Amino acid sequence: MEYGQFCPIAKAAEVLGEKWTILILRELLYGSNRFIDFQAAIPGISPTMLTKRLRDLEEKGVVEKQDHDYLLTQCGEDLAPLIRQYAIWGMRWAR
Repeated sequence: MEYGQFCPIAKAAEVLGEKWTILILRELLYGSNRFIDFQAAIPGISPTMLTKRLRDLEEKGVVEKQDHDYLLTQCGEDLAPLIRQYAIWGMRWAR
């Protein structure tokens, strides 16, 4: 998804706004790093979609693949406070 804007929020949404992306990042932050781990932790995501999202995150510099492991880059690690705030907001407002 591209908004074609230079707004930093629009640019962030281009990286994070696709379906499943936030959940994949959640799993990476909580220790999942193998494809099978993501499949087990995110019911409903197809293997094809998971592959696509992981490749997208690689292309954008958020994740790197080493052998069979997916690891957060510094760019990805910097998302940790944002993902935690998503959780806090969800617990408070999205019940």
